[in-house]
Amino acid sequence: MRESFKGRIKSDPQLSTTKKGHAKFYAKVEQRHWHPEPDGTYTRLPNSYHDLVAFKGPAVRAYKELQKNDYFIAEGRMEDYLSKRTGEIKQRFVATAAGHDMAYTRYEVDRTPRREAPEHETPAHEATGREHAADREGSAFAAPEQRQDRQPPAMGL
Repeated sequence: MRESFKGRIKSDPQLSTTKKGHAKFYAKVEQRHWHPEPDGTYTRLPNSYHDLVAFKGPAVRAYKELQKNDYFIAEGRMEDYLSKRTGEIKQRFVATAAGHDMAYTRYEVDRTPRREAPEHETPAHEATGREHAADREGSAFAAPEQRQDRQPPAMGL
């Protein structure tokens, strides 16, 4: 089961490489905490501070997008680890995906269509009348046929 983490970047993000040569993102992050009261209000509790890490592709994307003081939401898991520096057991959030928190970040979304990949020309020695499975069966990524009997979703409680 994946968890989520909502917080704020409190250090300058770092991008490094693991012993196996994979990208590693690291930042110190802050998480706010609130306690719900019986009357429906919330009492602010002390913030907690954690390490945020990501590896491989998510690490590179996080490093390109996130900066100090950015509010973010991440998906992944919380894990305990042994700090090499202090010898203490600490917690870090290992993110498999991360992005800006829309509640705090203003930005524009680029909705221009992505460029299609260039057509692959089949070499002459391969084009000897053989057909590909995708040509016989239809593309594996073709949109499914729309059902005609579907109703639009009802709005309400």
